[in-house]
Amino acid sequence: MMQAASRGMFCIMSPEVENHEGKSPIAVIINGPSSSGKSTLSKALLERLTDLADGDPQSAFVPVAFDDMLVLVSDKLYPINFVKLQDGDLSRLISREPNDGRAAWEYEDESEAPGKHGGSPRVRLVLSPFVRNLVSGVHRGWGAHLELGTNLVIDHFLQDSDWCEEMLEVLDATGCRQFFVGVYCGVEELERREVSRADGQLEVRPLGLARRGDELVHSHGLDYDVIVHSDVESTEESVESIISALRSGGYL
Repeated sequence: MMQAASRGMFCIMSPEVENHEGKSPIAVIINGPSSSGKSTLSKALLERLTDLADGDPQSAFVPVAFDDMLVLVSDKLYPINFVKLQDGDLSRLISREPNDGRAAWEYEDESEAPGKHGGSPRVRLVLSPFVRNLVSGVHRGWGAHLELGTNLVIDHFLQDSDWCEEMLEVLDATGCRQFFVGVYCGVEELERREVSRADGQLEVRPLGLARRGDELVHSHGLDYDVIVHSDVESTEESVESIISALRSGGYL
């Protein structure tokens, strides 16, 4: 299991921060493919946890996400194919053509790669070295919050194994309590949502990212504390499943 193996390989000693009840902070990690409803679930879970905290600062949670790195990147560094999906102004871009090495990230066609779904299109998010470093910084920032005793709800897209290993290394080093949520969704529904997100905003995604991502994000051996199926459960039902598991596990 990668979760257990990574905790053995990457454990870094650091002082553990405890709240007034003598417990270390909590990181709730929500992992799933693009268009699976992670962000909607994360927001709804945060609202529920905020209600339960009832004004107690030690019990409050704050939201963080893999996509936080987007706000750090100038829109001039967006890839051409992404801006085309938004009907944006290509003349502003630093990149001159797809995959010229100038963009912050690209979408690589992996339609011929092995995977449980197969088919085409299937595309993978490929980060430039610049943005990969930003992701490392975002991960380390989460660690800093946890070391200060802040509970986190983490909305992540663990496409690559090194992203997963790095995140686990950071979390392990803080001594926080980790609670993993796996978000699953049928590929047909993923692709339906993917098409419907073409709204001209940052939520737009290229076709094939959900199909390929669903083959990758759950392939790292994470031992989920709870699994939700966003194509057959309402957001409210998923939130209550998570809250119940947090309670039964002694997190709340």
